[in-house]
Formats: sequence, structure tokens, C-alpha cells
Amino acid sequence: MKQTLLQMTQDILSGMSSDEVNSISDTPESLQVATIIKQKYFDIINRLDLPDHDQLIQLQPSLDSTTPVLMYVPEGISDIKWVKYFDNNISGAVNLISNTIDIINGIPVNNVNPGPLSPPGYCDVWLLTNRQFIDMVSKFNTNETDVQTFTFSDTSNRFNGDFTFYYKNSRTPRYCTILSNLYVIFDSYDNTVDDTLQSSKTMALGSVIPVFEMEDTFIPDLAEEQFQLLMNEAKALAFYELKQQPHQLALQETKRGWSTIQKKKSVADKPSYFEQLPDFGRRGNYSRLPYMGGNWQWR
Repeated sequence: MKQTLLQMTQDILSGMSSDEVNSISDTPESLQVATIIKQKYFDIINRLDLPDHDQLIQLQPSLDSTTPVLMYVPEGISDIKWVKYFDNNISGAVNLISNTIDIINGIPVNNVNPGPLSPPGYCDVWLLTNRQFIDMVSKFNTNETDVQTFTFSDTSNRFNGDFTFYYKNSRTPRYCTILSNLYVIFDSYDNTVDDTLQSSKTMALGSVIPVFEMEDTFIPDLAEEQFQLLMNEAKALAFYELKQQPHQLALQETKRGWSTIQKKKSVADKPSYFEQLPDFGRRGNYSRLPYMGGNWQWR
């Protein structure tokens, strides 16, 4: 059962035989308990990587023609799991019959695909490690007319520096990398469609950093079955820090809670953690390849 911050604080204070309160700020002890609940909440969030906080987002554009393949991770996002970009002209072919403009997902699309060719839509942009991405784009041939360069300036930390990146301006992006948990650099963009990469054409799955408000009516963003784990974790720490004694029952319940939550933290049907391990057995007609993007791959 979900509870407000005040209700959880009152329950823990009652178990500690402390004074009754009508607000988390009524006494120094009640405020300490509320702070402990906040601390344990973020401990649970960081440890579980709950799918509840995954959300479809759009990247922020640079809108700078000198850095057309540079975008930014929105504020409040801690992790990007995958990225897609809307390809207006997947085939790159010319339709001699019709040159109409359709609206797909709110984006004007040139109807230039004749016959059975693939329609415009979101295409995967593969996330590479920084080293893999730099090695790849560094091999672009600058003698080719569609290969350009831009200067990337990283000012997120104390060690500022300017670096030259290569990119192509003739196709929709296929690869990208994330630097300093802020900058998203792509390998290309299509200059026949846009001057720079557009926020409205991006689709990414990101982990939203949760917010905890120190207010009486605040309800932590957890599933109902995870509230009991939060209560027991907070109760055990409160007894230890404020009463200098362990709460054995709460400690036992936290162990059980962690075991249960790890198994049931997602409502989606997906392979077990064991099934997602690499398969080193003999390959056959139905040998399993890694679990990628919600689908099993088979030989």
C-alpha cells in the first residue's frame, strides 16, 4: 500500500515509541526520519534500476550549422538505453509518378518512394563506446565530397579541449556515442532534409532521475510492492542511527524484500537474467544469439 512521506514517518516514529507528529518538520527527530526515508529511497532506486523510471524522450538539438551532428542529453536523464532517428527518405529514390508531401508523426515527409520500397520511419542508431565511435569516424575519407569536419569543445569538466570530428552530410545517422553524459555525437545527417539534426526526429529510451520532495503529502515514485521494502530499509536505519540498536525483524524483511523485488521489478515479459547470459554452446539451427532490443535473435 502506498503511503505519503508523513504517514511513513509517523509509522516509524510510532515503532520507536517517539512523540506523535502532525508534520515531518514538527520535531528534529521526525525530520531526521523523513531524511532517512529519502536516503533509502535513492538507495533503492540506484540499486534496482527500476523500469518504472524509463521513458521515451527526445534529445536536445544544437541548432548550430557548425555542429550539425551534435545533440544533448536532456537535463534530468541519467541513462540512455537506445536511440532512433526518423528517416524521411529511406530509399533515396525518386518517385516519377507522385511528389506529394505526407505528414507522419507530425513530420512532413516527401513521398519519393516508388513501389514496394520501405516507407519513411524511425531507424535504429546504434550506440557505440567512445573509442569505437572515434575509431570509426576517423576512417572517413575527407577527399569524399560528403565528408565534413566540426570542432567539438567539451566544457563539462575542468579539462577543456577542442577536438576535430569527421561526419557525413549525405545520410540519416546510423551510429552515435555519448560523451561526458551530456553530448551525443552522431556519425552523419542528411543535408537535403535539414540543416542540423532535429529534436522532433529523435526517439530514445532514457532513465528519468526521480525527484523526492520533503513535503508531508509527497508519495515516493515506487510500485506498491516496493513500499514495504522502503519502509523496512528506513526503519532499520532509523533504529540504528537514532536508537543505537538494530531492528532484527526489519533487517530480515529487507533481505526477503530485495530477493522478491529483483524478480518482480518489471511487469513486462522478458527473458530471465540467466537467459540473457552469453550462449557458448554448440551452434545449431536454433542456437540462441544475444537478447537484443526486446527480441531474441536466432540463427
